[in-house]
Amino acid sequence: MRNIIVAIACTAAGSELAWPQSTTPAPSAQDPPANYGCPGPEYQQFKFWVGEWTVARADNGKHAGVNKVELLDAGCSILESWTSATPGGTGHSINVYDQADGKWHQTWVDMTGDQVHYIGTWTNGKMEFRADDMATPQKQKVVLTMTFEPRADGTIRQSGTQSTDGGKAFTPTFDLVYTRKK
Repeated sequence: MRNIIVAIACTAAGSELAWPQSTTPAPSAQDPPANYGCPGPEYQQFKFWVGEWTVARADNGKHAGVNKVELLDAGCSILESWTSATPGGTGHSINVYDQADGKWHQTWVDMTGDQVHYIGTWTNGKMEFRADDMATPQKQKVVLTMTFEPRADGTIRQSGTQSTDGGKAFTPTFDLVYTRKK
C-alpha cells in the first residue's frame, strides 16, 4: 500500500521517479509494421524466379509456354501468371513465406478450377515443394513434388513428380527450363 501511495504522490508532483521512462518512442499510426516489406532473408529465397520467362521442355527444347512472375504486397508475395503453349492453358499461383511455420506456401489454380496447395523450403540451393492433393476429376489421392532450381547460366529448371501410392514411388510429370526474356 505504501508503494502505491508513493507512486501516486510522485506522479502528482510530476516526478520522473514514479515510473521508468521508455527510451524507445511509441510507434506512430503512420509507421509501417516492423516487418513491412518482408525484409528477412527468407523472403529473398524465391526472388530468383521473379521476371518474364519463356519456358521450354527440358527433354526436347519444345516451347511449353510463357510465365510472368512478379512481386506484390511490398515484396511479401509472389504472383505467377502462366500461359501454356497449348491454346487456352492458363494458371496462376500466389507464393508467400510464412513466418509462423518457416515454410513457403504456393497455391496454384488453373483454367480447370483445380487448385493445389504446395508447402516447401529452400534446401541445398533449390526451392522444393510438396503437396498432398486430391487429383480431379478422378478423386484419387496423390502426392506431388515440385522443384525450382536456379542454374549458373541464369536459367531455372522446374520439375515435378507425382505419386499415387502415398509417396513410395514417384513418376515425373514435367521438366521445364525457364529462360529470361530479353
